Amino acid sequence: MKSRVRRFVTACLAGGLCVPCGATSVPAQNLVFTPVLSAGVGARPEGLTVGDFNGDGRPDIATSNGASDDVSLLLGNGNGTFRAAYAVGVGESPMGLATGDFNRDGTPDLAVAETGAHRVSILAGQGRGAFAPPVSYPSGQGPTALSVGDVDGDGDQDLVVVNSGRFGHYAPFSWSILLNRDGGFLPPRRFESQGRDGLFPTDVSLADLDDDGLPDVTVTWSQPSWRRPNGYVSVFRNRGGGRLTPWRTIPAGFTLSAVTQTDVDADGAPDLLAASMFTDSVNVLLRRGSGGYTKPAHLDAGFGPVALACEDLDGDGARDLMAVNRASRSVSILLGRGDGSFQPAGQYAVGAAPTAMGIEDFNGDGLPDIVTANSGSDDVSILLSGTAVIPSMALSTDALRFAEDVRAPAHRTLPVTVSNVGLGPLRIAGVALEGPDAQAFSVDEAPCVGVTLAMGERCALPVHFTSTARGTHQAQLRIFDNAPGGPRVVTLRGTGTG
Repeated sequence: MKSRVRRFVTACLAGGLCVPCGATSVPAQNLVFTPVLSAGVGARPEGLTVGDFNGDGRPDIATSNGASDDVSLLLGNGNGTFRAAYAVGVGESPMGLATGDFNRDGTPDLAVAETGAHRVSILAGQGRGAFAPPVSYPSGQGPTALSVGDVDGDGDQDLVVVNSGRFGHYAPFSWSILLNRDGGFLPPRRFESQGRDGLFPTDVSLADLDDDGLPDVTVTWSQPSWRRPNGYVSVFRNRGGGRLTPWRTIPAGFTLSAVTQTDVDADGAPDLLAASMFTDSVNVLLRRGSGGYTKPAHLDAGFGPVALACEDLDGDGARDLMAVNRASRSVSILLGRGDGSFQPAGQYAVGAAPTAMGIEDFNGDGLPDIVTANSGSDDVSILLSGTAVIPSMALSTDALRFAEDVRAPAHRTLPVTVSNVGLGPLRIAGVALEGPDAQAFSVDEAPCVGVTLAMGERCALPVHFTSTARGTHQAQLRIFDNAPGGPRVVTLRGTGTG
């Protein structure tokens, strides 16, 4: 499944003011989001991407966790909920994260910018949510963000990496291209390592700006304070074969944290949108003529917007703008009118210090949903659009203890009752016995597995202690379902007298 999601240095969404004069007002549809669902991931998630990592046709989520040096995978249940996260180890201080099929095997791979190790690592997808050990490539000093695209036009997905020395702390600063060769990557081609008066790059966007079929590169530059100069966008034209030449330098605002290019005024040319973190705004520059842009129009956002995304949220055919606001712990939504102007449509609370965002239809209702990675609360927040309802599972117990007298048959079978205490339908997908003594137990699947429980309904799973060997036997019963946080675990213990 090809993801529509881009990875951003930080998460974004801006709720701001309508801009260009003379805009025609278009009635906006109401946006409805369910109360925020959250799911725990590793320590200090910095990057986020979406893809079908286990091949079941349902979108999954991955985060790169800067403090725990790993990637968290959350497999989707298809109804907007996710199983409990599991970790895949990577190198030091991972930040940027992106999805791509780098070896062309049809299975999504992951690219991780390892800031502390000054390299990019590729985790090749092996299906069923598994990944091969990371293979690393040098990129530059402190890579923090990356983007995926076919830069040299050979049909393989290449990488463009921002090397900001972990946001301006370790010069020199640069951005680099890693060209893909048969699933591996050539040594990086570095650009702009000097001469920007102390500015460091913060984000990168790929878009075909001159209609030649090749993606051009746009990079935002900033400083950590109000020092001048501050806030440039540099545009490089793709000449083919991985060659890029300077094209334009655009003053697009102060302390720029993120950039994206998409057509917001329906003229067929991609426009430029840049987030200004310390002016709490998103700046829109409309494309005019052969590469020219209008002066920035400022849209008010929440506090500290750190990345941007565009998607048609309300189904009117116009691109809407989303920004995640790190300081105000929110997602802002601005509805596009289709002429390059926007109107605010609300602020939605998420976890602490959000850093990255993804957009995908997580519950299969045809409407785009939003997920943010929250570095301050070590979780992701999921905003489901529409009137989604979520199931919730309750178990009668988290442990079964079988009587020591195994000669009494009545003591050898105990039930686990599964109840749906949520609003949405709860489906029990399967059960599994795990652990070194799993063979000492068995479970009757028929009463529950494959069953869908409406709100308030329940079913019972009979669990049997089958061993007659002397001693204590332990195992775990795992119950897989479509409610948040699964699978559920019940501890089993039985003692045999021989």
